[in-house]
Amino acid sequence: MQLGNCWFDDAKGELINRASGDVWHLPRAEAQVLRLLLSQADRVVSKAELRQGDDEHGELSDSSVARAVFMIRSFLGPGSELLIETVKGQGYRLHLTPMTAPVPAKRRLPIRRLGPVPIWIPALLMLASLFAGGYFALRVGEMSPTAPLKVQSVVQADGQMVKLVLYAHSRSNNTLLLEKASELASVLGDCRHSRWREVFMSLSHDSRVLNLTLRGDYLGQAVVRNLKVSDGRSPRRFISPDWLREVDICD
Repeated sequence: MQLGNCWFDDAKGELINRASGDVWHLPRAEAQVLRLLLSQADRVVSKAELRQGDDEHGELSDSSVARAVFMIRSFLGPGSELLIETVKGQGYRLHLTPMTAPVPAKRRLPIRRLGPVPIWIPALLMLASLFAGGYFALRVGEMSPTAPLKVQSVVQADGQMVKLVLYAHSRSNNTLLLEKASELASVLGDCRHSRWREVFMSLSHDSRVLNLTLRGDYLGQAVVRNLKVSDGRSPRRFISPDWLREVDICD
C-alpha cells in the first residue's frame, strides 16, 4: 500500500521510504494503529477503536495511540499531517490521496493616487518608531528566559550524550525535583541507546505534576515529546517501570 513517499508491507509490518531506502519494522502500537487507519481509509477512526486489544495484546493507552500516530507521521515525512488528519475530539482519518491545504485567492486592491504627503507625517512616524523600539527592548528584557536550576550530562552505553536540564520556580525547596532528576538520569544512563538528546524537567507549583519535554532525532528528523505525569500520593513517585515502558525512554 502506497502512503505518500512510503510503501507499507502489511505482511511484514514494515514501512519503506522509497526515496531514502529506510525500512522501519513497526512496533505493535504503530502497526495496530496504521492497519486500522488503512482498513477504514477516508473515514474517521475513533481513539477507542485504535486502543482496542485482542487475545494476544492488551488495550493501548491514549498516550500510546497519540505517540504511534506521531511516530508514523515522523517516518512518512513532510505532508504527513495532511495524509493522517487529526479530527479534533473524534480521532484520526487517513487519506489515501493526501489533502492539499487551500490557497486563499488574492484580491486585487484598487489603485489610489495620493496627493503630496504633509511634512508632519514623517516626523510623527519617526517618533512612533523610537517609542516602539524602546518598548520592544523593554519587553524583550522582561521575557528573557529563566536560567536553569541545574544542567547535567548523561553518557549512555553507546557513547551518546543526553543533556538533562532542570527548571524551578525558585532557587530553594527543589529537593523533589532534584530527586526525580537523579532517578531519570540513572535510567537514561542505563539505556543502550536513546533517540533523546535533551530532556527538560520542571514541577508544577503544587508539585503534583512533573513536566517533561524530550528533544531528539529519529531517522534523520527532529522529534519532540511533551509529557505530564500527575501523582497525588505522598511521597510522590512519578517515575515507575510501567511508565518508563509506556513512554519508551530507551529505544
